[in-house]
Amino acid sequence: MRVMILPAALLIAAAAPPKTMAPGAITLPADAPIAASINGQPVSLALATGAVDRITLNMETVTRLGLKPAGLMGKATVRIGRAKVLTGRNAPGKLVLADVPFNQRIFWFEGAGPIARDGSIGPMAFPHGRVTVALKPGDGGTDWALPLFGDINSGSYGGLSAGDTRFGLSVDVAGRMRLPLATAALGADIAAALGGKLVGEAWQEEVFLGVARPVRRLVLDKPLELGPFRFSEIAVRVNDRRDATAQLANGQAGAPDENDDPSEILVTADTGKQRRVVRVLTLSRTQLDAQGCSALVVDKQAKQLVLRC
Repeated sequence: MRVMILPAALLIAAAAPPKTMAPGAITLPADAPIAASINGQPVSLALATGAVDRITLNMETVTRLGLKPAGLMGKATVRIGRAKVLTGRNAPGKLVLADVPFNQRIFWFEGAGPIARDGSIGPMAFPHGRVTVALKPGDGGTDWALPLFGDINSGSYGGLSAGDTRFGLSVDVAGRMRLPLATAALGADIAAALGGKLVGEAWQEEVFLGVARPVRRLVLDKPLELGPFRFSEIAVRVNDRRDATAQLANGQAGAPDENDDPSEILVTADTGKQRRVVRVLTLSRTQLDAQGCSALVVDKQAKQLVLRC
């Protein structure tokens, strides 16, 4: 990774993203079905943010629509960092959404968890230049605008910096995690800056289409303050070798553990190779509702991710 901001914690290796967007804007209720058509047949899609934005269908929908993989270009892979977690297929499709016709590849994955409705679509997959996700009635609150990173193959991220650490903010409007979730490297950075310890046992959090990873609770000595948000504890990806979200940078110490014995001496050494790590913090609907956020705006033309809270 070239910089510490991550434009692709989750990414699909597939065809290049579309290069054109409709100039208009669209506003969508976060929890309402999205009516669309694929190759002239009606589908009902769920809005998905905080992961891969590609149009992704359940296998039952693929069968109903009669979709077939598109030859040599019909393969697809979901990776977390460099680790392959799902394999699947894709096919070109002719779509109509909110009266806007456009062409885009449609994806499905073997062994993936079920998707609400016929499938899902994320803001980067909409043909519109500005996508507003309404989280509750009304439009109250103050806009917190961040530079927008990512694309249709990786989702949308807001860029943040704290001291020397730069990281991506991912917003999941459908998920209901009790705590915001940090990757291992970012969790270690936060613990080093604010103090704190990992406490309790690990548990599993779903990161994408049934793929789950172990996390632990990091209780902070000083609160983490980001825009309108203030957190005294966060979940942190358990440090392991499964993928880049769980790896620490060369020479980086992990977050302290409540079970650490200060009398123990641990010697570590780096291999000298540049280690690919991910620094992303994910907020779910739980944190958005607690802060009274009314909207998430992904403005692809202005290159901004905006939370209105």
